[in-house]
Amino acid sequence: MKILPLVRSELARLTASRLGIASLIAIMIVPIVYGGLYLWGNKNPYANLKDVPAALVVADTGATVGGKHVNYGKDAATQLLTDNAFGWKEVSASTAAAGVAKGTYDFAVTFPADFSVDLASAAGSHPTRATIGLRTDDTNSYLSTTIAKQATEAVRVAVAQKVGKAGSRELLDAVASIRSGLSSANDGAAKLASGTASAASGAATVASGAAQVASGASTLAADAPAAATGSAQLNSGLGTLTSGMTAYRVALVQALAASALTPQQQAQMLANYDALAAGASQSKAGAASLASALAALPSKTSELSSGAAQVASGASTLSSGVSGLDTGAAKLSSSLASGVAKVPATTAAQRAAKAAQLADPAAVKQTAITTAQNYGAGLAPFFISLSAWIGLYALFLLVRPLSRRALTAVRRPIRTTLAGWLTPAVLGVVQMVVLFAVVTLALHLQVADGAGLLGFMALTAITFAAMILALNVLFGSVGQFLALILMIVQLVTAGGTFPWQTLPGPLAFIHQALPMAHAVDGIRTLMYGGSPATIWGPISFLLYWLVGSLVVALLGATRQGRFRTLVQLRPGAIGG
Repeated sequence: MKILPLVRSELARLTASRLGIASLIAIMIVPIVYGGLYLWGNKNPYANLKDVPAALVVADTGATVGGKHVNYGKDAATQLLTDNAFGWKEVSASTAAAGVAKGTYDFAVTFPADFSVDLASAAGSHPTRATIGLRTDDTNSYLSTTIAKQATEAVRVAVAQKVGKAGSRELLDAVASIRSGLSSANDGAAKLASGTASAASGAATVASGAAQVASGASTLAADAPAAATGSAQLNSGLGTLTSGMTAYRVALVQALAASALTPQQQAQMLANYDALAAGASQSKAGAASLASALAALPSKTSELSSGAAQVASGASTLSSGVSGLDTGAAKLSSSLASGVAKVPATTAAQRAAKAAQLADPAAVKQTAITTAQNYGAGLAPFFISLSAWIGLYALFLLVRPLSRRALTAVRRPIRTTLAGWLTPAVLGVVQMVVLFAVVTLALHLQVADGAGLLGFMALTAITFAAMILALNVLFGSVGQFLALILMIVQLVTAGGTFPWQTLPGPLAFIHQALPMAHAVDGIRTLMYGGSPATIWGPISFLLYWLVGSLVVALLGATRQGRFRTLVQLRPGAIGG
């Protein structure tokens, strides 16, 4: 008997009665219902998070920052309500607590009374970390708790960015004010340096003049005694002169009387002599005064010399001090100028941009080689592969692994084995075609390579058919149970949800060995549009399992063909 007649015979057996047809139809739709409903229910759950009930408690009383009243908690709550990412309801703290406990709300987020005060404390001497309250109950939903943590973290980051931006702006404004002050101080220091330079020059001149005065005073002090002695001698000589002139006048009068001069001439000469005598007398008086003054001159010139020396010393010290002040003022001006140059000059707009950058310094720029359309598309490769196995497993509840009569009568194990594989394989391919239509036409999930994906799904189905056939041929009804166990193992290790690298070591090894993981990889590549070269790895792996399973089934069929019993030849419930 050839292969196709055996296949037609098996299909005829399955459809020989209404019960058989109903059973076949029910089995055929199992993977479609499983995969279609699951992907439909999880097509895009993140788009419906707005329907998840969540409580929002705003107890924040606000704070004063820079003379301005702020309320970070209220602002954040307003943003949450505007975004409408969850089904937020603003309620009291007691209502939120009771609601989460009863399941009215999946979780509750609270901005406490001191939320803004704690955030504003960063600018003070006792900073306190602000806290956002999150109340959860895993009996409501473990995943909702996970999502709530992510949402609260997003709120925390947004608030941190806002506060950081405000703080950075305040700091940059302060730096700008410091720069302005340094610039003004630099101008003053420049003027001071200029003034002290002039003062240093004047002080040097004063010191030089004072030194000259001190030198002259010293010379005067040295010559003063001699001047005093000379003036005393001059006074004595003038005294002698006046006394002699008085005595000489008498002799003169007598001489004039005896002379031939006329009385007028004699009177004129005496008048001249008297004027000379008067001048000598006045000179004597002046010399006496000078001698008296010069007698005190030595002591006064000594004091003058000492004072002039002190003035000269002080002027020298002043000159040195002013010179040092000039040097310091010049250094101060230079340092302030350097400081001003190091503090960048910024505009208000530039400071605002820098504050924003400091508050949120890094952004993620994703470069996606391939992209899944949504959450449902992300799960589709896993559930398509799992549906293929479930569909084939269910088919083998009806389909006979091998035709017992053909195996016993014809004794051609190869044909019998291929026929036993081809019947469920064809039905499995039909299941995959229908599932492909559900995924693309009903659920509208995008597929990069439709023909390639459909062909790969067909390969997956016929490979799984060969594997389950081999288990049934080798172990009989126990093999069907082992197929269920193998499905569970592959469900865990396929890496359809979390990365397979997160699996424990033994399960990670199984992931590499079993075909469902490679089926998931292949569907991902064809569905999302990965590199065509990468699809050959999964195809090769499935072909290895396909050929190996058929060989194992053939060996089992060969063994069964040699040893048959009447019980094994008894017709099944659906037909012979």
